[in-house]
Amino acid sequence: MHPPRYTLQPWAGKKTRYTCPNCQHPHRFTRYLDSLTGDLLPERFGRCDRQDKCGYYLNPYDKGATGQSYADEIRQGQMTTSYSAAYRRTPPVPVAPLGIIPEEIVQQSMSHYQSNAFARMLGRLYGGGEADSLLRRFQIGSSNYWQGATIFWQRDELGRVRGGQVVLFDENGHTAKQKLGDGSTRRCTSWIHKALEKAHQKQGQSVPEWLREYTRPEVAKSPCLYGLTQLAEAPASKPVAITEAPKTAILATPYMPAFTWLAVGSLSNLTAERLQPVKNRRIVLWPDASTNGRAYHLWATKAAELRGLNYDVHVSDYLETTATQQQKADGYDLADLILAQHPGYPPSWDLKQ
Repeated sequence: MHPPRYTLQPWAGKKTRYTCPNCQHPHRFTRYLDSLTGDLLPERFGRCDRQDKCGYYLNPYDKGATGQSYADEIRQGQMTTSYSAAYRRTPPVPVAPLGIIPEEIVQQSMSHYQSNAFARMLGRLYGGGEADSLLRRFQIGSSNYWQGATIFWQRDELGRVRGGQVVLFDENGHTAKQKLGDGSTRRCTSWIHKALEKAHQKQGQSVPEWLREYTRPEVAKSPCLYGLTQLAEAPASKPVAITEAPKTAILATPYMPAFTWLAVGSLSNLTAERLQPVKNRRIVLWPDASTNGRAYHLWATKAAELRGLNYDVHVSDYLETTATQQQKADGYDLADLILAQHPGYPPSWDLKQ
């Protein structure tokens, strides 16, 4: 199956976002691009990211009042003014509100790596140059929600910040556990909106307006793959590898650079909707190891369903054939194998900028 000719323009900075033809807000509108010619489509085709306030979205494959889409008419050489006029009269389609985190919140976190346990581990494993490259590539931030915690920022295919997972790692690269008053333990993982809400309450400060809006129950939060911004520079022919955890995608990148590594977040997050931005790429799934191969078989079943929806998706059995029975019982993932078998890194990685 050939990839679609018309696709939304990938994020490459503010210059790739335009004034919405419906609400007139600048730098909020993503236009469609003709992959055959490299030209932008007429200004009316695109999507406004103010989906809770505007909701404008015009797809070049949608049928107009004439029964023809823009793509149909281009193919047939019959572009008419009636199609344009019909769609100018079409009201915006109401959509559910989206949770979007302000860019300045992300930028404030992009520092203090000397106290970030995960950033320090990257430096030990891969050297300073490669570690710095990975921190930038995967939009990794720092949090003081737990001393030394990491933020894995999640951007969608339009470059919008949709969420951030906060995780504290121990010195061995595993998620740290916190001992509770009743003697039980819990994993040190949360979400940035919850961490910020608690921080404001603890300091007696009012919660900012954006955070009040974001935490509303009906607002959609973090529904995207982790690491999507890499696709802006990755050739269409470069296959995508998908893991469960962001940590795994990051640690695998230096060792298997033939893939663009992304993470889905959890075993159950592997859905057609979440994989939509990579539908036109070759996809290889890397499920965690598990007793009786449960994770592998779940993703193999899901892969078969996705192939029925025209996804080019395959499942790696590397962990199933490599991990020991004990490692499977412990739920090893590819990152765990890398940490257990790490051979050191070449000196050139120290020089990488």
